[in-house]
Amino acid sequence: MSEVAEVVPKIIEKIFSEVPEPFKNFNIAIKPLKNSRSFWSECYQIIVKSNSEEFENRVVSPFFVKIPRISAVNLACDPDNAEENTQILQALTAREIQFYKDFKTINFPGFPFPRFYYGESFENESMAGLACEDFSGIGASIDFVPGFDDGQTLQLMESLAHFHAKTIQISGEIPLDKYTNDLYDQKWMRMLYNDTLDFEKLVPEKLVGRIQAVEHAFDEDSVQKSDELNRESGMPFVIVHNDLNTSNILWNIETGRIQAFIDFQHVSKGAVTHDIIRIFCLGLSVKNRKENTDRYLRHYYDIFKQQFPESKIPFTFHQLKQSYSDHFNYINATSLFSLTYYYKMYKDESLDMKEESKEREEKAEEILSRAIGILDDITMQ
Repeated sequence: MSEVAEVVPKIIEKIFSEVPEPFKNFNIAIKPLKNSRSFWSECYQIIVKSNSEEFENRVVSPFFVKIPRISAVNLACDPDNAEENTQILQALTAREIQFYKDFKTINFPGFPFPRFYYGESFENESMAGLACEDFSGIGASIDFVPGFDDGQTLQLMESLAHFHAKTIQISGEIPLDKYTNDLYDQKWMRMLYNDTLDFEKLVPEKLVGRIQAVEHAFDEDSVQKSDELNRESGMPFVIVHNDLNTSNILWNIETGRIQAFIDFQHVSKGAVTHDIIRIFCLGLSVKNRKENTDRYLRHYYDIFKQQFPESKIPFTFHQLKQSYSDHFNYINATSLFSLTYYYKMYKDESLDMKEESKEREEKAEEILSRAIGILDDITMQ
């Protein structure tokens, strides 16, 4: 177990606390997961088999353990900020654990996420980590390039419509105000901007001065301004995932349907369009996004309004489109930051990635084109 963090066996024992000496009564395999594009936490898959019929009904398997320790990929992409990134990761992990604890008993039809088994924030360092349902062999994420196809995008709009509608309907029963977006404070927005500036250095012939020209999108008061716009427009607040890129959505490998949404480290309350904008700008080509934004928004709205009596639909389609425009710059500050890192990953030959050099280069160019498309749209606003 030399590759396994000390906390992982402790978490396993905690989950199986009703089983005496679980490592004797169960056959437990701990597999470190090395996903070259999952660049924050250390992750493990746990497979459990009972050695006797007595404890067969106690088996939970497989499950996924994530601990707040910076992964090798993060260190490779951002070696100069390991200490700062560790602090950020600890805060993000605490946020995700809180989400699972608060929402584990609520059923969100159309918006599945993993069952929660264990969570302890970094305040208790010796037991810090998150354990939840694992979908290996059942569901898989797709790559950033080519990203979501038309059918997948329509499914995502349906899922978000159901999730947002349910969140609004039970707003009095959930701790919505606990999820203020305090992670995106002034320090965070400065970090996003400074790291995104690296994109100009990576591709000076196409990006020199482009990030600097949209510095206003990284406004240090962006969260407050976004919330004010949402209130002024009469739009409801909902729970938003805040990091809906392609790697955080698992698709059933047999049916092609959404298996689960994962990685709720950035979860907060926000506008209904926050996650929609991320899906469009991170997961679609510029051509697809520009040609189909209205159609995808219309599909979302058609599903959303079906969840309410006609006299109580919380907002109009016009308000939805205005919300998309209102929050576009703020959300895409994070999108540009993400695209900067993904561009670095595709260009870094030292990372263990499956693609050949030519394919990696083509995907890096597609990532760059999406960033340029976002920059063009922000500049035009």
